[in-house]
Amino acid sequence: MKRRFFITVITILAAISAGVALAAIPRVERLAVLPQAAEEKELPASSSPASQAEPAGYLLGEYNGRVSVLTPDTREPEMIFDIFVRTLPEMDQELLRQGIRVETYEELTRLIEDYIS
Repeated sequence: MKRRFFITVITILAAISAGVALAAIPRVERLAVLPQAAEEKELPASSSPASQAEPAGYLLGEYNGRVSVLTPDTREPEMIFDIFVRTLPEMDQELLRQGIRVETYEELTRLIEDYIS
């Protein structure tokens, strides 16, 4: 009985880890393109609003009641997790509704892991 429970817990943790890793793949591919975009920005450009850079970093927030990674400029979801915001402490709920801006992928991953566990 204990062995079956242990195997079930390990399987669930492996599935969650695989889901987080698979959800990150599109973001990693997008990051690989960013150095090319940075080189293009070094070229002289007009100062029109269209040529201004998007906000840097990531935005962790709420989308349809779930914890999500949103695009910083449009707040459209890039990743949606199966974590309902209403199940979190009130302070975390408010932070997610406002949006938590993070600069690095490592910090984003740490926050997501905190909400998953």
